[in-house]
Amino acid sequence: MNNKFLDKLSAISDKFSHNNVLQGISRGVMGVLPVIIIGAFASLFLGLPIDAWKAFIASTSLDKCLNAVVCATSGMLGMYVCFSTARNYADLKGVEARIIGILACALYFMLIPFGAAEDGSTVLPFTFLGTQGMIIGIILAILTVHVYKFITDKNIVIRMPEGTPPFVSNSFTALIPAFVIAALGIMIRLIFSLTPFGSAFDFIYVVLQAPLTSVVGNNIWSIILLNVIASLIFAFGIHSGFVTGMLAPILFGLDGMNQAAYAAGEQLPNIIGMAFSYINTIAVFLPAMAIGTLLACRSERLKTVGRIGLIPAFFGISEPLVFGLPIVYNPILIIPYVFIPALNLLISYVLTNIGLVAKCTGVTVFNVPMIFTGLMNGSFTIVLLEIALLALDIVLWFPFAKMMDRRVLEEEKNA
Repeated sequence: MNNKFLDKLSAISDKFSHNNVLQGISRGVMGVLPVIIIGAFASLFLGLPIDAWKAFIASTSLDKCLNAVVCATSGMLGMYVCFSTARNYADLKGVEARIIGILACALYFMLIPFGAAEDGSTVLPFTFLGTQGMIIGIILAILTVHVYKFITDKNIVIRMPEGTPPFVSNSFTALIPAFVIAALGIMIRLIFSLTPFGSAFDFIYVVLQAPLTSVVGNNIWSIILLNVIASLIFAFGIHSGFVTGMLAPILFGLDGMNQAAYAAGEQLPNIIGMAFSYINTIAVFLPAMAIGTLLACRSERLKTVGRIGLIPAFFGISEPLVFGLPIVYNPILIIPYVFIPALNLLISYVLTNIGLVAKCTGVTVFNVPMIFTGLMNGSFTIVLLEIALLALDIVLWFPFAKMMDRRVLEEEKNA
């Protein structure tokens, strides 16, 4: 491989990996993972298609409690992501302001389109509080941090006398930036009220989020291509976190739609999501790597790597395998490492699309072993698919591990 090409690729990856905006988004989305998981389980329990269970939760009013959990978690995911992204991005930009997340949420609510109840009172619908508000929530978080940083860097703030308690002086320091952000919110709301979209939320959703969801989220070829790119650049020693970081908001958004539909007893709208991606790559492929290595190899080094990596692999921990085999700069193992997960995604998508396998309900819990991931996503058909893919991946990994084993055996013999 041309060293100049790898150097350029590494430089591009490094630029993305150290990009504050991408890091802020990635950390912001991952920061609300506990909320996502709680909402996913609440949706799962609320929508379980078991008559006895449905009768029980209805008779005990547990269904209303679970629905409240769904509304308070998945139903408000856009706002949580806005808050979390603002806090994380502010840290990366060196903005020391505890109120920054609140200011971002305030701007979020200033722009959200309100509704009207039958009695004429104003209501705040959940439409844009959840996954449909994630993209604009991220944009508003980044905008809030930049506005705050610009004003404070220019020292356009109210300074309190020395000796004033920090919590008091910090509040006054944030006062002028808060007024500017509020004025900005008023201006943006007025501008979009004059457009056919009616609001900034509708504009971003129609122009940006819906197309991104369609092109990236609901297109299996896009997911496969991005997965191949991420695996390939990692195989050349370049961290691929920036690829998954960019995908996370879209995939979690798709999971959120499925959770809401499942809780409501409706048909699930999406095949693809973070749960779908995790199940068909990490949850299945890592155990297949470990088992295939143990079955194929006779060299002490590779058998030891397989034994050490087996249990962690079932919990989504790849380091013992990818660094022990190793995968990086390994011309033999790069091929299956890159293309087997892509094949898993394609097979799973086709089988789900034709109805043989159920769609994932959107319960994404990282580091949970296969089979449990299928059960948590609401169907034994997903479990059966995981087992079948595990067997297929072992078979596909076996000849490459065997080739690698011959090389290592020769090295051990010479040593």
